[in-house]
Amino acid sequence: MAGLAARLARYQTDDLARRPVASGRLVRVVGLTLEAVGCRAPVGSLCRVETLTGEMEAEVVGFSGETLFLMPSEQLTGVMPGARVTPVLQAAGLPVGMELLGRVIDGSVTRWTA
Repeated sequence: MAGLAARLARYQTDDLARRPVASGRLVRVVGLTLEAVGCRAPVGSLCRVETLTGEMEAEVVGFSGETLFLMPSEQLTGVMPGARVTPVLQAAGLPVGMELLGRVIDGSVTRWTA
């Protein structure tokens, strides 16, 4: 019976990494604000935006109807119309330990050195 319970527990876990993620597309850029359609994400969450040189991160700062408003966390170089926008479902995490003692890091987990 214990084997069955263990197998059942494995299937009942709420693993966000296994869920399919609908990606949208970039339809407009005005100043630093990106507008995406075709995907859903809550305000404050992160999205990855496809660029000519790879990907960049942007935060969801608002929405109107089916349109998400995103603010990039880096330069907009290489962003183009129709670029793929994919919500990041997992929250960023940082392992904590003695190696962080006395270190200064920013919100994007970049280490600052003097």
